[in-house]
Amino acid sequence: MFLFDTHYSYEDACSQFPGVGPASRSSICQGFTVAGACPNDPTNVKCCIQASCKDNSGQCLDKSRVACSGGIFKAGLCPGGDNVQCCQKAATTPAPKPTDSFVTYIRRLYDLAKQYGGERPANQLVMEWLRHEEYNSLEWKALIGGVDDDFTKYVEKAGVTALAGFRDPEYNLDVKASHLGACMNGVFLKGRASGTDTNRADVTGWGGDWMTFYGEWRRDSDKQPKGGKYCLDHMCNTVDDTTFKLRDLIEDADCYNIGMRLRANPSLNIADEFQALFASGYKSRMKNFIEGRFGNRGNAQAIAKSMLLPGDDVIVNAGRIRLVQQQGGFLVKLPLWLSDEDMDDLTKGFADRLFGIVQLENMASH
Repeated sequence: MFLFDTHYSYEDACSQFPGVGPASRSSICQGFTVAGACPNDPTNVKCCIQASCKDNSGQCLDKSRVACSGGIFKAGLCPGGDNVQCCQKAATTPAPKPTDSFVTYIRRLYDLAKQYGGERPANQLVMEWLRHEEYNSLEWKALIGGVDDDFTKYVEKAGVTALAGFRDPEYNLDVKASHLGACMNGVFLKGRASGTDTNRADVTGWGGDWMTFYGEWRRDSDKQPKGGKYCLDHMCNTVDDTTFKLRDLIEDADCYNIGMRLRANPSLNIADEFQALFASGYKSRMKNFIEGRFGNRGNAQAIAKSMLLPGDDVIVNAGRIRLVQQQGGFLVKLPLWLSDEDMDDLTKGFADRLFGIVQLENMASH
C-alpha cells in the first residue's frame, strides 16, 4: 500500500512498505524505485526506497541500474520485482599478521617431521631444525645432544626455506628462531630443575644469558660496582647492547612456556602452540615464565645464585667459566669469589628486574 500525499517535489519524503525514501530522479537513486508514489512530479521522478534485505545481510538494489560493488546480488530477499535483489558485500578478509608466515613455517616443519618418522618426537625434530645452523656445536652437543642430521637433510630436500625469526606482536622486537629453538629443545629434553636448583635446560636459555651478563657486569664493575644496580639499569631492556636484552628474555620465556607444555603433553603440537602464543599468549608470557620457573622473588634470587655457583655438573661448570670469561676477560672475578654481600645484591637486582617486568605486563593487560 502506498502512503503519500499529492504534492511531491524533489527530495520530498515518500514511503512504501517496507522502506522509506525521498522522491528523486530515478537515475540517482541508490536503492530501488517505486512508480506511482510521486504522481505530481515528472516521469523521471520516483520514490527511491532505501531498504535492508530481509535477513539484514545487505541492501536492496535495482540490479538493472545499480551495481553491487564489492559484492554479489542474491534474489528472494527483497520486495518488488525480480530486478530488485539483495546486494551482499563479500566478507572482508582480515589482513595477515606478521607472525602468520612463521606459524605456517612451523606447521610445515611439523608435518615433515611426522612424515619423516624416526625415534624422536616430531616436536623435538622441529626444535632441532630451528637450532641446527647456529646451536649444534660440540659444546651444544655435550650440553643437550646433537640434532638429527638426516632430518635436516630431509627438510632441505623438501625445499623449505629457513626463517630467521619473527617480529614480536607485543614488544615489536625481532625474535631469533635459532636461539628460541635451542632453548626450547633444552627445556623439552631436561625439564625444570627441582626447588631452587638449576639444570642444563636453564643454561640453554635464561641461565646462559645470566652467566654472560655477569661477565659484562664484572667487565664494567669499575663504572658500576653494585651488581644490583647494574641489573636494574642494563638487564632486559631494549637500549643497551648486552647479552641479556629484552629480546633474549622474550626468547627465554617463549621457549620455557612452550617447551614445558610440549614436554608435559606429547599430544600437543608445536605449530598450535605458536599459533596460541601469537593469538593472545604473548600478553601473559612473562608472568607465566617468571612465576612458573622462579615462583617468587626469594626463590628467583636463590635460583640466580645457584646458576652462578659451581655444582655437580662438570659440563655446566666448564661452560660457566667459558661464558663469564668470554665477556669479562680471562682474569675476570668468577662468581665463586664474590662476597656474600655482593652476591646477595646482584641476585636481588636480578629478581627485582624480572618481577618488575611481570608488574609492567600485568598493568598493560588491564
